[in-house]
Amino acid sequence: MPSAIPAPRAQDRRTAWEVQRAVIFAMVLREMKQRVGGQWAGAIWTVLEPLAHTLVIVTILGFVRGRMMPGIEYPVFLAVGLIPYFFFQHLTMRLMDGITANRGVFAYRQVKPIDALLSRGIVEALMNLVVYALTLGILAWLGFHVVPALPLELIGVQLLIGYLGLSMGILAAVVSHARPRVRSFIRVSFMPLYFLSGVIFPIHQVPKEYLDWLLWNPMLHLVELSRHSFIQQYRTVDGVNLMYPFGFTLLVSALALALYRVNRQQLIASS
Repeated sequence: MPSAIPAPRAQDRRTAWEVQRAVIFAMVLREMKQRVGGQWAGAIWTVLEPLAHTLVIVTILGFVRGRMMPGIEYPVFLAVGLIPYFFFQHLTMRLMDGITANRGVFAYRQVKPIDALLSRGIVEALMNLVVYALTLGILAWLGFHVVPALPLELIGVQLLIGYLGLSMGILAAVVSHARPRVRSFIRVSFMPLYFLSGVIFPIHQVPKEYLDWLLWNPMLHLVELSRHSFIQQYRTVDGVNLMYPFGFTLLVSALALALYRVNRQQLIASS
């Protein structure tokens, strides 16, 4: 008679964390392959597209309006506010479409919607880091000062922007799933948010009665803090701080994870 198949030993079984890590790693590779199309030209274009967008805006606004801030290099001011905002926007938008774009892999029981969202967030963060480095490298080549004054504070602000974008992306993915009108509304809302976050103009020029309303926007705080940590001469306006966007991010994160927890089975079934 054939011998019985031996049961797997306890030490050979993978923990839940090991399974999760393997799934996310595989999903990251899959996401990167989808983004670049399996070709070097695709990989180059994936980086050049946001880089070109950033450099065109920096060129048009930076050199045209370069004299409006004495003592501060306006192209650097623009770049270190523009890139963090684009990181937040692209991260939220990419995660919002993450569940629908990866519905084919949910047939594997190890893969959950949150894995697809986290993998997209990792890939977007890596791409943003490359674009950030290339933009600063080009500005340095042109003779601008691109060494951050407070590097540790800059890292902390960028991490918080990534966490906020990840939380907003998960929330958007859940609430807009199978609701195309909600998804369209979220996309359109980023246009006014772009101008309300102080990305292309110094927030010091805003009248006090309007500034009080703008300070409810957490991205305005983070954009201002990003510039403050990068440019030594730049001073933030009264009311800008790290605690408000940090608390807002924790609130959005808790809400996003709670809604995901409640709707996780529906997300898989309807994908």
